Amino acid sequence: MRTLRLCALLALGLAFGYTFGEAAEGQKAKCCQKAEKAGKKCDHACCVEAAKDGKQCEKCGGKNK
Repeated sequence: MRTLRLCALLALGLAFGYTFGEAAEGQKAKCCQKAEKAGKKCDHACCVEAAKDGKQCEKCGGKNK
């Protein structure tokens, strides 16, 4: 029982760590992620404008540090 609790707490801790680690680095908008997977750059005007400033487009769901 103790081992099960320990494993559950460890898994929960890793999940939280991964979630907060992604948020700290900034998160790309879904449209930008799709374009990146296709080997392209997002062509939304708002995303292009944000990329010029070195940021993510918050309008499309991206998050900056």
